[in-house]
Amino acid sequence: MGAAPRHARPFVAIFVGMVVVCALTPLNLWPFSNWELFSRLRGPVESYWEATVEHHGRVVVDYTIGPHTACAPLLRSATVRFGPATDVRIYHVERLLSDRIGARATPPDRTLVATCTAKGVRAPS
Repeated sequence: MGAAPRHARPFVAIFVGMVVVCALTPLNLWPFSNWELFSRLRGPVESYWEATVEHHGRVVVDYTIGPHTACAPLLRSATVRFGPATDVRIYHVERLLSDRIGARATPPDRTLVATCTAKGVRAPS
Protein backbone atom coordinates (compact mmCIF):
# COMPACT_ATOMS: atom_id res chain seq x y z
CA MET A 1 0.00 0.00 0.00
CA GLY A 2 1.27 3.40 -0.96
CA ALA A 3 1.13 6.49 1.17
CA ALA A 4 -1.88 8.78 0.99
CA PRO A 5 -1.61 11.84 -1.27
CA ARG A 6 -0.08 14.95 0.28
CA HIS A 7 -3.33 16.93 0.20
CA ALA A 8 -5.46 14.15 1.78
CA ARG A 9 -4.58 14.86 5.43
CA PRO A 10 -5.45 18.60 5.34
CA PHE A 11 -8.68 17.82 3.46
CA VAL A 12 -9.76 15.21 6.01
CA ALA A 13 -8.82 17.51 8.91
CA ILE A 14 -10.86 20.40 7.47
CA PHE A 15 -13.80 18.13 6.68
CA VAL A 16 -13.91 16.57 10.16
CA GLY A 17 -13.44 20.01 11.71
CA MET A 18 -16.43 21.39 9.78
CA VAL A 19 -18.60 18.44 10.81
CA VAL A 20 -17.69 19.01 14.48
CA VAL A 21 -18.19 22.80 14.28
CA CYS A 22 -21.58 22.47 12.57
CA ALA A 23 -22.68 19.85 15.11
CA LEU A 24 -21.69 21.96 18.13
CA THR A 25 -22.70 25.44 16.99
CA PRO A 26 -26.00 26.76 15.67
CA LEU A 27 -24.46 27.30 12.23
CA ASN A 28 -26.54 25.75 9.51
CA LEU A 29 -24.07 25.67 6.63
CA TRP A 30 -24.67 23.53 3.59
CA PRO A 31 -24.01 20.58 3.21
CA PHE A 32 -24.05 20.12 6.99
CA SER A 33 -27.52 21.58 7.41
CA ASN A 34 -28.74 19.01 9.96
CA TRP A 35 -31.73 18.30 7.70
CA GLU A 36 -33.91 21.12 9.02
CA LEU A 37 -35.41 21.46 5.58
CA PHE A 38 -37.14 18.10 6.03
CA SER A 39 -37.79 18.10 9.76
CA ARG A 40 -39.95 21.20 10.08
CA LEU A 41 -43.53 21.71 9.03
CA ARG A 42 -44.15 24.37 6.43
CA GLY A 43 -47.31 25.54 8.14
CA PRO A 44 -50.04 24.31 10.48
CA VAL A 45 -52.39 23.32 7.62
CA GLU A 46 -51.82 20.82 4.82
CA SER A 47 -53.99 21.62 1.81
CA TYR A 48 -54.49 19.56 -1.34
CA TRP A 49 -57.06 18.56 -3.99
CA GLU A 50 -58.63 15.16 -4.38
CA ALA A 51 -60.74 13.56 -7.13
CA THR A 52 -63.19 10.78 -6.31
CA VAL A 53 -64.56 8.54 -9.06
CA GLU A 54 -68.06 7.17 -8.43
CA HIS A 55 -69.57 4.40 -10.54
CA HIS A 56 -73.29 3.64 -9.94
CA GLY A 57 -73.15 5.62 -6.68
CA ARG A 58 -70.17 3.72 -5.21
CA VAL A 59 -66.72 5.25 -4.76
CA VAL A 60 -64.35 3.13 -6.81
CA VAL A 61 -61.17 5.18 -6.61
CA ASP A 62 -59.91 8.46 -5.17
CA TYR A 63 -56.59 10.14 -5.80
CA THR A 64 -54.75 13.40 -5.29
CA ILE A 65 -54.79 15.91 -8.15
CA GLY A 66 -53.28 19.32 -8.85
CA PRO A 67 -55.18 22.53 -8.05
CA HIS A 68 -55.77 23.43 -11.71
CA THR A 69 -56.88 20.05 -13.05
CA ALA A 70 -59.79 20.27 -15.49
CA CYS A 71 -62.92 18.15 -15.12
CA ALA A 72 -63.19 16.93 -18.73
CA PRO A 73 -59.97 14.85 -18.86
CA LEU A 74 -60.70 13.28 -15.48
CA LEU A 75 -64.23 12.34 -16.52
CA ARG A 76 -63.07 11.06 -19.91
CA SER A 77 -60.44 8.72 -18.41
CA ALA A 78 -62.84 7.53 -15.67
CA THR A 79 -65.56 6.81 -18.26
CA VAL A 80 -63.11 4.80 -20.38
CA ARG A 81 -62.04 2.80 -17.35
CA PHE A 82 -65.37 2.28 -15.52
CA GLY A 83 -68.12 2.84 -18.10
CA PRO A 84 -70.68 5.54 -18.88
CA ALA A 85 -72.42 5.74 -15.47
CA THR A 86 -69.43 7.47 -13.90
CA ASP A 87 -69.17 10.74 -11.97
CA VAL A 88 -66.06 12.53 -10.77
CA ARG A 89 -66.22 14.69 -7.66
CA ILE A 90 -63.48 17.18 -6.90
CA TYR A 91 -62.77 18.06 -3.27
CA HIS A 92 -60.54 20.62 -1.59
CA VAL A 93 -59.02 18.87 1.41
CA GLU A 94 -57.50 20.60 4.44
CA ARG A 95 -55.86 18.88 7.36
CA LEU A 96 -54.84 20.69 10.54
CA LEU A 97 -51.58 18.92 11.31
CA SER A 98 -51.67 19.60 15.04
CA ASP A 99 -55.08 17.92 15.52
CA ARG A 100 -54.56 14.41 16.86
CA ILE A 101 -56.65 11.61 18.31
CA GLY A 102 -54.09 9.88 20.47
CA ALA A 103 -51.16 9.09 18.18
CA ARG A 104 -53.24 9.29 14.99
CA ALA A 105 -54.11 12.29 12.85
CA THR A 106 -57.72 13.43 12.73
CA PRO A 107 -59.64 12.98 9.48
CA PRO A 108 -59.23 15.90 7.07
CA ASP A 109 -61.97 18.41 6.23
CA ARG A 110 -63.20 17.71 2.68
CA THR A 111 -65.16 20.39 0.84
CA LEU A 112 -66.93 19.44 -2.39
CA VAL A 113 -65.93 21.90 -5.11
CA ALA A 114 -67.45 20.42 -8.27
CA THR A 115 -69.15 17.34 -9.66
CA CYS A 116 -68.27 16.30 -13.22
CA THR A 117 -70.91 14.28 -15.08
CA ALA A 118 -71.70 13.54 -18.71
CA LYS A 119 -74.24 16.40 -18.52
CA GLY A 120 -71.55 18.90 -17.49
CA VAL A 121 -69.93 20.38 -14.42
CA ARG A 122 -72.00 21.58 -11.50
CA ALA A 123 -71.08 23.27 -8.27
CA PRO A 124 -72.35 21.95 -4.94
CA SER A 125 -75.79 23.16 -3.92
